[in-house]
Amino acid sequence: MRRRASRQETNPAKKMAKNMSVFAFLTCLVVIGIMFVYYQHKNGDPSDSGDASSSSEVQRLAQKDLESGYPETPTEVMKFLGRVNQCMYNNEIMEGEYFDGLLAQIRMLYSDSLLQQNPLEEHEKTLREEIQGFASVKRKIVNYTVDKSSSVKYRTIDGKECAYVQMAYFLNEKGNYSKSFQDYVLIREDNHWKILAFKKNEKAGIKDEKKEL
Repeated sequence: MRRRASRQETNPAKKMAKNMSVFAFLTCLVVIGIMFVYYQHKNGDPSDSGDASSSSEVQRLAQKDLESGYPETPTEVMKFLGRVNQCMYNNEIMEGEYFDGLLAQIRMLYSDSLLQQNPLEEHEKTLREEIQGFASVKRKIVNYTVDKSSSVKYRTIDGKECAYVQMAYFLNEKGNYSKSFQDYVLIREDNHWKILAFKKNEKAGIKDEKKEL
């Protein structure tokens, strides 16, 4: 009788342990299911997620108040320009207020001299043609890098402080990757670093290739 009673007492414990195991198993399934849905959504159609990300980035850049929050260093100025260029050149269908807003931001980074050399209408026309050129060959700006602050060279020209900065754009054209180097000269104007001039640097890429070899 005592043995029989002992077995009856242990049965509820076994049942509880079994229920807990089932509960833990079901909980794991639910967690796995949630993680699966999350990563499917996160890594889903690139065009959907990319458009959402690009739209929010375009909006942030177009609405940034450069009057009160202008980049403080030549490097920061170029990083902001890189972000704007990546949005504009990767989005050939951008129109209206966003296009105008980003173009206005670029011109905010230009010195008075460079603005005079690039009237608004001419600047807009050239920019649209370049963007369409990117789209026609399916070229995208994948990423960009800017010289570190310690690598920026400073000189005084005609009594004005100037900074020399290089940017490298990483491009993808139909699955083929390449680099495009641009040299920029910035001038200290009204306590802000403004872009005075820029040109493509053909030799920079050749130097990098030699180093890799």
